[in-house]
Amino acid sequence: MSKNKKYHNGAKRVTGKDLKPQVTTIELKGKKYTMNFDLNAMAELEDIFGNLRIAIAELKQKKLKAVRSFLYAVLKSSDEELTEFEVGKLIDMNNFSTIEKAITNLINNAFEEDENDEKATSKNELPDHQTQA
Repeated sequence: MSKNKKYHNGAKRVTGKDLKPQVTTIELKGKKYTMNFDLNAMAELEDIFGNLRIAIAELKQKKLKAVRSFLYAVLKSSDEELTEFEVGKLIDMNNFSTIEKAITNLINNAFEEDENDEKATSKNELPDHQTQA
């Protein structure tokens, strides 16, 4: 996320780069799955945790439910029929660390911003309620 851009209430401002979907694959229990951290996954996490910041904070604390919920959200975005219970069956202590690292990489890549993005954002930024003509 943009490091310096914040709303008046202190929340970080989301830029177009922030919403760029991140996709990777992971093999769990002998099957390949697509992990897709897109707007649908973020919305699913909001439904589960109330907001994305809480979800990320709980993931950083390595809470088991947070890891399962993140994996569920990023897999469900590619397979709508998947249930959270089924995702829980894919996680064990042998692959927990691998899953956690894959999720962390997805999040970090989705919210990273280089210097060029920062300059372009500040140059073209409008107040939240306005659009460019």
